[in-house]
Amino acid sequence: MNFYRIKTLLLIIGIFAYTNMSAGEGEDLFKKTCAACHTIGQGRLVGPDLKNVTEKRSQDWLISFIKSSTKKINSGDADAKAIFEEYNKLLMPDNNYTDAQVLAVLDYIGQGGSTDGAQAAAPAVDILSGTTSENINIGASLFSGNQYLANGGAACSSCHKVRDERIFSSGTLAKDLSESYDVMGSAGIAAIIKSSPFPVMNTAYKNHALTEEEVLNLTAYLKSVSEQRIYQIPTDFSLLFAFFGVVVFVMIFMSTIILYFKRKKLPVNYKILNRPSKVVN
Repeated sequence: MNFYRIKTLLLIIGIFAYTNMSAGEGEDLFKKTCAACHTIGQGRLVGPDLKNVTEKRSQDWLISFIKSSTKKINSGDADAKAIFEEYNKLLMPDNNYTDAQVLAVLDYIGQGGSTDGAQAAAPAVDILSGTTSENINIGASLFSGNQYLANGGAACSSCHKVRDERIFSSGTLAKDLSESYDVMGSAGIAAIIKSSPFPVMNTAYKNHALTEEEVLNLTAYLKSVSEQRIYQIPTDFSLLFAFFGVVVFVMIFMSTIILYFKRKKLPVNYKILNRPSKVVN
């Protein structure tokens, strides 16, 4: 009898330990990958608030969508397509997680974003509350690369461009960020800058994390860009390029003329060939 009690107690302890380990892993994975775009009970960011999502969708549906939302959308799934349309057609990056890891994340979400089951706090105050034009100007300098990031990360303009006449940005590797604030809001932008879920950006800043102040200033700048973009007049460089083209042409032409007149007009052996020869008859 005592043996069965001990066995049952050990089984309960094992289940409890596994649950805590699973929740702990789920919390780590959520904060690493999901928190940039989602909250649990704190409102919408880039993607939907995930509070009670485990009650709204089946486990199998959630696993397949989290692993690859693209495949789920392309399969014609009505719910997946509806989410895609509702959230500005932004695709959630694929996650190379096992089913067990996805379940750990779902377990963490099901507990309200806490390993002890406590509910999430109320929505936070907008991080841009109290920011000034100074924050925007510093953000513009950081974006363009005129001011270096504290930890040596690449300037945003190396991959992105914005509709801002103050900045000559030609980055075409990634998305134009002129309307990013309208789409994601301050919380969404800050979350992505701080902990990007996108592979290329995540790799680029892996060992060059931005400071909280840099995140704030860049977010303030991108908000300003979104608000001011309709007043921006794209800079026309055609006249400037034409002017420098003419200047370069004239320089090359004059150099050619100068070099032409300084050339050797006669071959080296010209005088030798025309020297009267003394022929002995």
